Amino acid sequence: MSGNSLLCVFLSMLLLAINPCSSTAVKKTIECSRVQGNSTCFIEGVSFQSTADEYLAAFPVSSHLIIESSEILHFAPHLFDALAETAFLTLKGSLIPAVTFRSDQLHSLRIDNTGLREFAVAPQENRNLNTLIINGNPLSAIPPTVRHLAALSILDLSNNQLEYVQLGWFQTLDNLLVLDLSANRIARIDVPPSLRLARLKNFWANHNQLRQLAYFPHFAPSLRRVRLVENRWSCEWVAQVRASIWTSQIQVYGAEYVCPDVVDGGLCCYEGQWFNEMDANVQQVGRGYSERGRLLEAFPRAESLLATVDSGENDRESRLGQSCDVLEQKYRRLVEEKELLERRFVNTVRELERTVRRLTAELSEAQDKVRWQH
Repeated sequence: MSGNSLLCVFLSMLLLAINPCSSTAVKKTIECSRVQGNSTCFIEGVSFQSTADEYLAAFPVSSHLIIESSEILHFAPHLFDALAETAFLTLKGSLIPAVTFRSDQLHSLRIDNTGLREFAVAPQENRNLNTLIINGNPLSAIPPTVRHLAALSILDLSNNQLEYVQLGWFQTLDNLLVLDLSANRIARIDVPPSLRLARLKNFWANHNQLRQLAYFPHFAPSLRRVRLVENRWSCEWVAQVRASIWTSQIQVYGAEYVCPDVVDGGLCCYEGQWFNEMDANVQQVGRGYSERGRLLEAFPRAESLLATVDSGENDRESRLGQSCDVLEQKYRRLVEEKELLERRFVNTVRELERTVRRLTAELSEAQDKVRWQH
C-alpha cells in the first residue's frame, strides 16, 4: 500500500473519531424494556461508556418515552436530537445530574428524582415545550435561559432545593398558567415592578422560607388560586396583601392554626428580633444565576463530569460515588419530608376537630329548634 493510501486511511479514521456522527457511523437504537397499551415506551438501564456512544445512540420511535433506572451524567442536546418523534419525555428514578434542554419537538419534559443539580436551556427561542416539571431533585438554582421556553403553560419546580427565584425571567412566558415553587428553600423571590404574568392563574409558593413577595398579587392580574402556608411571612406584609387578595377574589388554599408567633388570616407571620436575625441570613443567599446568566456558585459543569470518565475503572468509581451522593440526598430529603408531613398532620387533625365541634354545635342548635317548634 502506498504512502498516500495509508495517509488517506489515517485521515478517515481521525475524522471519524472527531465526528462520531458522520455519515459512515452506524446508529445504535436503544430498545424499549416494555411498552404499555398506549404506546408508552419504558427504557431501563441506559448507561453510556463514552461520548461517542452517546452520539451513536438512537431512541425508539415513540410519542411518550420514559427513561428510568439509568445513569447518564449529562443529558445533552445531542441526546435530545436522538429522540425520534417523541412528544413527551420523562426522566425518573435515575442518576442524571445535568440536563441541557434543546428540542423542537418535545411538548412535555419531566425530570423526577434523578439527582439533578444543573439544568440549562439552549439559548434559542422554543415554542413547542408547554410543560416542564422538575421534582424531587437537589437543584438549587434555575437558569435565566428559562425565558427562552416561550410556550410554557405549566412550570412545576416543586420539591427541589431552590433558594432564589427571579420572576423577571418569566416575563416572556406569555402562556404561563401554572407556576409551582412549593416545598423548596426559597428565601427570596425578586419581582420587577413592571412584571405582569398576564395569564397566570395558579401560583404555589407554600413551604418555603419567604418573608415577603413584592407586588403580590399585582404581578399576576388573572390569579385565581394561591398557596402561601408554611413560610416566614412578615406580619406587615400579610396585613398589606390580605385586602388585595380579598378584592381580587383569589382563593387561598390551606390555613395555619398553630404558630410560634402570630397567626393572621390563616397565615403564620413573624416580627421582632427573631425575624430580624432570620432576615440577615436571607441576605446571604448567594447560589443562583446572575442577570447575565453566570452561575454564582455553580455545581460541576457537565463537561467536567464527563471529563472524569476516561477509563472503565474510573468510570465505575465515579458512578458509584455519584450514586452514594444521590442516595444520601434522598435520605435527607425523606427526613425533611417526614417532619413536614408530621406538622401537616397535626394541623389537619386540629382543623378537623374544630370542624367537628362546629358541626356538633350547629346540629344541637337545629335539634333544639325542632323540639321548640313541636
